[in-house]
Amino acid sequence: MARRAWAWSVGGAALVLVAGGAFALGAASEELPPVTVQPESAAARDMPQTRAEAITAWTAELKEAGKVKPAGWEKLTTDEIKDRYLSQHYINAPDAADIDPGMVKRD
Repeated sequence: MARRAWAWSVGGAALVLVAGGAFALGAASEELPPVTVQPESAAARDMPQTRAEAITAWTAELKEAGKVKPAGWEKLTTDEIKDRYLSQHYINAPDAADIDPGMVKRD
């Protein structure tokens, strides 16, 4: 009787080891899906990257609004110029009524 219990214990342990090994082998050999990269958005692509580009873009936005660069603008950092460009760009953006005069506001 003790031999039978021992045989069942060894058999059960062997089964667990084989199943665990098969699982580990299957998990290790499974190919991972390829990494996908989201394309760069148009907004990021249109954002000026250099100081010269930021100054040119900011100047164009100010000109469209009928404004000029403030005195002392040369002391602004590149990031400050980009911020001012974006601010003026959004100020110059058309309103919904300008885009579609017949548009009805929905509640």
